[in-house]
Amino acid sequence: MIILRNIKIPYDKDQKFLREKIEKEINKKDFDFKIHKKSFDARKGLNFVYQVVIDLDLDDIDVKIQKRLKNNLAVFQEEKLEVENKNKVESAVIVGTGPAGLFAAYLLAKKGVKVTLIERGKAVDERVADIDQLHKTGVLNEDSNVQFGEGGAGTFSDGKLTSRSKDKRMGHIFDIFVDQGAPEDILYEQKPHIGTDILRDVIKNMRKEIESLGGVYHFSEKFLDFELDGGKISKLITNKGKYQADAYILALGNSARDTFRTLDKYGLIESKPFAVGFRIEHLRRDIELAQFGVTSEKLPAATYQLNVTDKDFDHSVYTFCMCPGGYVVNSSSLEGQLCVNGMSYHDRDGKNSNSAVVASIDEKIYGQGNLAGMDFQNMIEKKAFDLGGGKAPVQRLKDFMEGRATEKLGEVSPTFIPGYVFADLNQIYPESINQAIKNALKVMDKRVKGFANDDAILTGVETRTSAPIRIKRSDYRTEKFQNLYPIGEGAGYSGGIISSALDGIKCAIEILEGDKKC
Repeated sequence: MIILRNIKIPYDKDQKFLREKIEKEINKKDFDFKIHKKSFDARKGLNFVYQVVIDLDLDDIDVKIQKRLKNNLAVFQEEKLEVENKNKVESAVIVGTGPAGLFAAYLLAKKGVKVTLIERGKAVDERVADIDQLHKTGVLNEDSNVQFGEGGAGTFSDGKLTSRSKDKRMGHIFDIFVDQGAPEDILYEQKPHIGTDILRDVIKNMRKEIESLGGVYHFSEKFLDFELDGGKISKLITNKGKYQADAYILALGNSARDTFRTLDKYGLIESKPFAVGFRIEHLRRDIELAQFGVTSEKLPAATYQLNVTDKDFDHSVYTFCMCPGGYVVNSSSLEGQLCVNGMSYHDRDGKNSNSAVVASIDEKIYGQGNLAGMDFQNMIEKKAFDLGGGKAPVQRLKDFMEGRATEKLGEVSPTFIPGYVFADLNQIYPESINQAIKNALKVMDKRVKGFANDDAILTGVETRTSAPIRIKRSDYRTEKFQNLYPIGEGAGYSGGIISSALDGIKCAIEILEGDKKC
């Protein structure tokens, strides 16, 4: 097997054209190939750039061609994940079924470990019904919503599968997703995504396989506390029972505020910086024109990732969780509070595109204390709820910049359901955050033409970008309890589906193969 890199194809050409280009490059016709990587390059024209794996040996290629392609042709070596249960671990209890807990459970179950999963929310189908009810009526179920339930918060997002990590074990995560029903193009797309509609089925399929391996799920069951014996955890206590295992994994979401308070009494928590801001919506068409100069179904979804450091206000402002053709959704988990997130279906065919535009904050904003950041989130979300009277407060960008409540929409209409009200979002955050975001929007407009369009819509508030705390750990264990493993976004060690899943995989490997301390 050989890999051929840097094959540029105009965006409007098909797979037949790609094959012809490969044949010309290697001067061969009788071979099979598969796409290994696919990216998009808009610097000089609009081109897809491919890496392909070809079912030939290097010796099958003429020496002169090898020399000509020396920077783009090589023997292909496939990475495999080899893991053994060297520690003879028999059982594990996992709190949380988001990506971190799910992938930890999956790998452990595959290696013969009896896994028990505790999830405060409901199974995904019941969870969908509760979220649909929230969107139709505004009635919130505090334990079954966008934050809590099977699959975690990522199940109701864009389903982006991107990560800055270069860890080779990430390929194993993508293989699992495809085995469980995700489209194969996630194996090679530069910016892969599943979409909330397909991701729900993938999550259910993973659950069925874990159960077939002896795993047990307990939905609508909340972790409460531990029982201790000799400095170790002897049992995990829920509102419905007690569980005993060799290892205890806390795969909490970033919104498990009651659990954070429980853990703080054991000295396991420290505060950490995070970011807050708003969702910003533009017409999807305008983002496509700004990024590509044309609109076409043959082009990839138009995305952006923008970052501006504002030295005057000591905030870094950036866009986060960009959802092309997506929707702004209610991601609240507490009555009387409001926060929002972005969500897309696999087709990404909504009229608007949205992202979070957020400013980084630390203890200079939210104060001292292990849970001060969490308390700040609570305060901001309550202000947003009160400002909107229970609905989402929205504002035209021009009105936000000029400090007045919106009275009339322009070209862009909010996608938030069940309802929104016009408001002045300047009333929610400390002034340094507002000013940093305003300054950043002007800079972002220079990078993506029309980003600061007068009619762009801001919706408040985006506060759950990451956990406001970190659960202290070393070698995946807490120092205080050597059989307790905090992982994922809620523990403060990841952000997004893939980095959380990778944290779960690495934790499982540590339990199976690491120094045995539990």
